[in-house]
Amino acid sequence: MVVLRNCRLVKELTEGYEGLYADVLLTEQYISEIQPTGYAFVGEYEELDLQGKTLLPGLFELHAHLYGFIYNPYELQAMSVGKITFGAYAFAKAYLDAGYTTVRDCGSSHNCVAAIRDAIRQGIIGGPRLISSGLIITPTETGNDTFRDLYYEADGPEEIRKACRTELQKGNDFIKLMVSGAFMNEGADPGIQITELDEVKAAVDAAKRKGTYVAAHCHGTEAIKTAIKAGVRTIEHGTYLDDEVIDMLKDRKDCFLIPTGAIGLYCLDESNQDVPAELLEASKKCAAIEIANINKAYEAGLRLGFGSDIDLQAFLKVPGYEFIARKEYYTFRDIDILLQATKYSAEIAGASDTLGTIKAGKLADLVVVAGNPDEDIYVMTKPMIHIFTNGKQYK
Repeated sequence: MVVLRNCRLVKELTEGYEGLYADVLLTEQYISEIQPTGYAFVGEYEELDLQGKTLLPGLFELHAHLYGFIYNPYELQAMSVGKITFGAYAFAKAYLDAGYTTVRDCGSSHNCVAAIRDAIRQGIIGGPRLISSGLIITPTETGNDTFRDLYYEADGPEEIRKACRTELQKGNDFIKLMVSGAFMNEGADPGIQITELDEVKAAVDAAKRKGTYVAAHCHGTEAIKTAIKAGVRTIEHGTYLDDEVIDMLKDRKDCFLIPTGAIGLYCLDESNQDVPAELLEASKKCAAIEIANINKAYEAGLRLGFGSDIDLQAFLKVPGYEFIARKEYYTFRDIDILLQATKYSAEIAGASDTLGTIKAGKLADLVVVAGNPDEDIYVMTKPMIHIFTNGKQYK
């Protein structure tokens, strides 16, 4: 048992305890008690005095690509399975070092993330809790060759259904489906819908048969509406959403928007040699539209997930990239950014019974930061003081 003494808590992220400061008892992998400071817990335990530092639930990343430990997709295509797997694992460890105890991977090659996930679960290696989608399912479309090792091409409901069953057969946790074009696919139009309603429904039905869901890549307005109508769980990006989309998502508990602000900032950086001229120009044209649309969705009260869509090099270069993006690219309030990175993302991932808030009985995925991130979100750009996953101190 471990007692975390003199913890500062954030009320919006804490359940079953009203005070600002507390002592928290961890028993095996769980939070077992939250008591006033100085409480005499029963039994033998180790103590760690946080000295008023803030204790948060472990962070969530809902839109990662762990195979993207470098930006260049063509260089990745030439790599061996082993090199990609070890690179993806390095990215997973970097996430955990930054306090992300749960990472949902939205597409990686060679089923590497499922393999890493299983090794972590078995205790062979350490790392965050991983949720894997395997290959991204897409219809035949312009620009697919840019990420040909990442895509599973399928056309029509029958092929889409087969593709979903194949990726789930490999042991993946959910399905990632392209419903619109993509900014990073060479020559593609991100604003158009590329997957038909019956194809999206086929994917949703195949996923539901296995007790899981579809995450839909959607930039274009009609693609977003089609994905929602078909019953997907998450809308990734949502760049060109409109008022009707917001109405369709309002108060929903089965479909959620996951903006990806960090990749937006990344693609606007003119000093970034990894961003080709075509992508930079496209990003400049759509940035103001995306910012206005995502801010409107936020102000309408949508519960937004926390995703970044960036590669490892960008992740390491700009610590707290997605926190910065949600403050400076979008204009979200500090406490809401924290909620998106913890409680809301746990709900979206279907893990709110065990993760996402500090509550007795939940898993002890916890991070400690030096400062008050609910009042100053830039605290989240600094190194974590302590990190716990499944009750074990990682840092």
